[in-house]
Amino acid sequence: MTEKEKINKQKYLSKFPEPMEPKMFKNEQQIKTSGEKLVKLIKKEGLTYEDAYASLQYAYNKIRYESNFLKLN
Repeated sequence: MTEKEKINKQKYLSKFPEPMEPKMFKNEQQIKTSGEKLVKLIKKEGLTYEDAYASLQYAYNKIRYESNFLKLN
């Protein structure tokens, strides 16, 4: 990996916000259950930590983009 690619990767990964506690949300159990499903899928796919992090960043960005079309209560 080139130095430029490493820098771009770090910039991308740094956009992901700090982890939140599920207790802050209305349905704590649903948040935990969904999170567990995501972790299982990431493990099944055999992603590295950084690949998983980038995938979650991508999902976060996509959810933000599509937020006008999703049911977000």
